[in-house]
Amino acid sequence: MGCCLQGDDPINAKVSAAYDCGQHHSMTGKPCQDRAAGFVRGALAGVVLCDGAGSCAHSERAAQRLMEWIPDYLQITFDTLCALPPEECYCTLLFYAAHADGRWLCGHIGDGYIFRIRQDTAVVFSAPENGHAINETYFLSEPGAAQHLRIRSGELHEPYAVLLTSDGGGDTLFDRQQQQPAPAVERLCDWLTENDEKTVTEALAHVIKEKMIPATEDDVSVAILYCSEDE
Repeated sequence: MGCCLQGDDPINAKVSAAYDCGQHHSMTGKPCQDRAAGFVRGALAGVVLCDGAGSCAHSERAAQRLMEWIPDYLQITFDTLCALPPEECYCTLLFYAAHADGRWLCGHIGDGYIFRIRQDTAVVFSAPENGHAINETYFLSEPGAAQHLRIRSGELHEPYAVLLTSDGGGDTLFDRQQQQPAPAVERLCDWLTENDEKTVTEALAHVIKEKMIPATEDDVSVAILYCSEDE
């Protein structure tokens, strides 16, 4: 059965997520194809991000439905997925989920970044995987997609933060010259550490619109999870 049954201690965590339409889609009148969401449910908290395929019409609908579905799916299957070897797992999203007992589970297919911040140091926890060309990546609908899904799990018993971003957000949040997370990654995560979720979500939406969208032609989505110490 699922991990969040009655009797489980609730997780001490906060989440924030936002997304906005890129310059190219705004100019052509197309909808934003990015989606990002966060959830805290009993013993489980997580963040999820999906970047719809630009070449497919109405991919934003698929992204939205996945955002609505995956929190329920993770809540039901967290224990099962944690116990499976990677070659037996088949998933379609970029996500990171944390349990109150310290276990964590993440999955990543395609481009975008997962950053993790521990002890004030940000690292690229999962890097984008592109196809034969830099502007190609792997999508759910492609044959053999499961071969490109990276599933990782483990345990962590200390305060930390995780930031997910689509490839559009990577133009701002990853320093390609230095090949490391940009300082903005730690700043955004510090916001969630120090403030309530509503305040951070509003501020994050503003930063995406005013700072990140002008730096890329792509849509931008960001989701942040902060896990604090057990009370």
